[in-house]
Amino acid sequence: MCPAAEPETVATISLRTSHTGSPRKHPKSPKKGVERVEGFFELGPRDVHPLHKPAMPSEEKIQLSANRPVIVTPNPMVKQQVLNGSEDPACELPINGGPMTISTPLFEGTVEVHLKGLPTSQKRVFDGKKRFFQIMCQGRFKRPLNADGLCMGQEFVKAGNVPKYVSEMVLTAAAKVFSNSTQVDINAKLPYFMNPILAACQLVNVSEPGQEPKLTEATEDMRLFNPALTDKQGQPLSPDKRRKWCDIPKHLAGKQFNPQHVYTFYTWQHLIDFSSYKLSVGGFVNLDLTAAL
Repeated sequence: MCPAAEPETVATISLRTSHTGSPRKHPKSPKKGVERVEGFFELGPRDVHPLHKPAMPSEEKIQLSANRPVIVTPNPMVKQQVLNGSEDPACELPINGGPMTISTPLFEGTVEVHLKGLPTSQKRVFDGKKRFFQIMCQGRFKRPLNADGLCMGQEFVKAGNVPKYVSEMVLTAAAKVFSNSTQVDINAKLPYFMNPILAACQLVNVSEPGQEPKLTEATEDMRLFNPALTDKQGQPLSPDKRRKWCDIPKHLAGKQFNPQHVYTFYTWQHLIDFSSYKLSVGGFVNLDLTAAL
């Protein structure tokens, strides 16, 4: 599936680590039979994308960071994004601390990032919970936005060493497994795998200004967004039921985020440990991603 219009970015950040390994030589030309998607540069698996280089910290900066081996920076591919008062793509953003301010042409608010396995990790965030990172975001949109057009997921900045039709087949199959509303476009300038944020986030709260919860104390409540997200007792639907409801494309069609409301979003995942860049599969298999990334 492809979005009807060019997607807009509300906010984005990037993770950098010092797990770079040893350099390798790469062929200057694509392998025979490998298709390159428009917009990709000829990069080897360990090369840094030219658009990411402005945010790339030095090895010394990573070693001096309290959060080593991870540094979080703004995404330099996104323009007019101000985080903690800075537009510098190389500035180190706080992890496992308090919230940072965020301002973009579409959104104004705060965001807080927590990663497990770092010297600064907070036990209260992760103890008893199956997750490697958690991001909390709260604020207001600056204009109405289509609910089915605000997505989270993955953009691929480097081509894989497989034919394009194989990538398309794998991502399309994965989309069917993940949800009904997953958006995949392998032919885009930056191929992507996205889900509407309302069908993906583990918690969403919509409140009147002045009645919003503290960023770290939000509970699920989307009744202001749509009365259908209310149970028979008049209480908010559970996060799982809300995600299933929002995963039906016709339910979000024509609906918008209201700039007059305050939105709180929580998202987390339990597959990739960014402190070691290992992928955990079923808790039994750990795959080292540093060679691939």
